[in-house]
Amino acid sequence: MGLLDSIKNAIFNREPKDDGFMTDDEKELREYEEYYTPQSGVAEGTYSEFVVSDVFTVSGRGTVVTGTVTGGVFRVGDEVLIVHGNNDGIPTEIVGIEQFRKVCESVSEGANAGFILKDVDRKQVFRNDIIKKK
Repeated sequence: MGLLDSIKNAIFNREPKDDGFMTDDEKELREYEEYYTPQSGVAEGTYSEFVVSDVFTVSGRGTVVTGTVTGGVFRVGDEVLIVHGNNDGIPTEIVGIEQFRKVCESVSEGANAGFILKDVDRKQVFRNDIIKKK
């Protein structure tokens, strides 16, 4: 085997290596995947979840969480739980849903959206919290 063959072999047959150079978002995703496993076997249409990416307060409207729907469908008026880590969850209600400044009545799996939550303080919700239907 010549030099050219050994170089080709090294380039095309190499194993990907993890150098530990992950972005902050990739690290957060790995942490999220370590403690979170989606439920299975739940009756269809009764289980929905939303992963929080940001939280802020809009004066006159309340606490707004943005993120991604990772399962099911959420509608305005749904009673939900905000789950942080392994706690039982904070009960609240979705009083509004927006996508890219457009008001929506519902959002489904894969959608990026903002939820306006009833009677929730900004300090009660954190990035990577899970919002689930009751």
